[in-house]
Amino acid sequence: MRARDVIVIARRRAGLTQQELARRLSVPQGTVGRWESGATEPKFCAVQEAVGACRFDLMLGFANADDGSWASLIYEQLLRTPAERVRQLSHDDFDRVSALRAIGGSGVKAIVVGEVAGALHGWPLILDGPGGLDLLVHGDDRRRAEKIVAMAPSPERVRLLDALPGAWGYADLARNCVQMDLNGVAVRVAALVDLLRVALCERGGFSTEFALALDATLQLTERLRSSSHIELRKLTEQEAREEADRWLARQTAA
Repeated sequence: MRARDVIVIARRRAGLTQQELARRLSVPQGTVGRWESGATEPKFCAVQEAVGACRFDLMLGFANADDGSWASLIYEQLLRTPAERVRQLSHDDFDRVSALRAIGGSGVKAIVVGEVAGALHGWPLILDGPGGLDLLVHGDDRRRAEKIVAMAPSPERVRLLDALPGAWGYADLARNCVQMDLNGVAVRVAALVDLLRVALCERGGFSTEFALALDATLQLTERLRSSSHIELRKLTEQEAREEADRWLARQTAA
């Protein structure tokens, strides 16, 4: 992860505003804002202090993201629409897109989280096995959500959640969630950095892999938006692979 992502994740996990974190660090709020926006790259000691001010310890480690092969796969996913991304990765008989459209079309206050949210953003991991569709639901809409899910395809594969590790409920994730269009129906999807925050707090065999995939997707998506100034759908597959190769070369050199 980049330094700014570490600070954002720690601050949001602690439930602090930028102003509150700045006060704990005895720095102007603008300093924290510049760190998180990427306008200023904080030094490693500043990251440590920020994480400590959030009452956490910073632990470092090394891991291989599927031998570096994810970059090209992520770019290929980003060339697709959100619905196409999910269908491309679905290798079982659960129609996740239809279930998402049913929820989105109902107007229920629900945020897509978990592996389907990762797929909607463009990560490369296959959606199969016991995994289904996880939704963080606003308390006021819980009963209505249950009725909608009961009529949706494969209701047993949809989980309605009240809380997530590392998050502060619906309002916390709603502040930064993104609207995605699924063939004319809008759904709310948790932001990549918030999905990463949750993955880092979860315990399980797939949490590390999820975190690596989310981090790679976050970095490549933001790099493409900031450096190329080209709409994702206008990139050819060859251009995507070339950009991925350049990104991988920089990571290897680092």
